[in-house]
Amino acid sequence: MQPATKFLKSLIEVSHVEFQSYDFHRHQIIFSSGIAEKLLGYSKDEFYKYSRDFYEELIHPDDIPMVLEAIDKIIHSKNDEIIEMTVRYRRSDGNYIWIYTRRMVTRRSKKGDPWTITTVAEDVTEMMLLQDKLREKVEQIQAISYKNSHLLRSPIASIIGLINLIEEKHITSSHNLQVFIFLKHTIEKLDAVVHEINDIAGK
Repeated sequence: MQPATKFLKSLIEVSHVEFQSYDFHRHQIIFSSGIAEKLLGYSKDEFYKYSRDFYEELIHPDDIPMVLEAIDKIIHSKNDEIIEMTVRYRRSDGNYIWIYTRRMVTRRSKKGDPWTITTVAEDVTEMMLLQDKLREKVEQIQAISYKNSHLLRSPIASIIGLINLIEEKHITSSHNLQVFIFLKHTIEKLDAVVHEINDIAGK
């Protein structure tokens, strides 16, 4: 075995990433490094069978349009252009996992049509789940910001208006002046906190 071939073989064996060669003309897999079939829980024969038509049977129904879009991009791709895609694949147990792929046409017909496609695939399910959690937290912050702006800011603004009116009309007697000053400073601090929360949420 040539050193370069041996190196590539060892690279594939130690990698957690799937390497594939796909026959675009026949719409079926030519070579798989075996990682994907293990991730999905299929035997080699099952995996090769399901590879027809870009794994249409395994792709989540909601992600089919994305696959069709990627196929169209491959058809019209330029030399060395990489087409990326992240879609859900059905495991043998019925559950779906997210797979991120990078595809490139490595062989074309005399007319320039795609003939062979090289694919690198990786399981990114954990990252997608974390992304969903992050999105959920952002939505919670946005909801808090909305309540802060519309439910809290309104009464604070009304209190500030009343305090300004009291101060303007000099209707605060000497015996409760200290209470008034404390109330004014407290509301001003609360208003500053509300503005700060809005500024942070808006970034």
